[in-house]
Amino acid sequence: MSKEQAIHELYLLCKDINFDETIDMIKNAESIEERAFVRVVTDFFLQQKQKRVVAEKRF
Repeated sequence: MSKEQAIHELYLLCKDINFDETIDMIKNAESIEERAFVRVVTDFFLQQKQKRVVAEKRF
């Protein structure tokens, strides 16, 4: 698998993150860097959802 394919697969996995599970993922991270990664990815997808909600005027 190429790096491009791996990144795409990672994107698809992250896109479906259950936000209720992120606290456990952060707690169980093996390093500070991994914790930061989970936070950044989670924040990104939350921001995308917020943009859709605002655009649809469902706030």
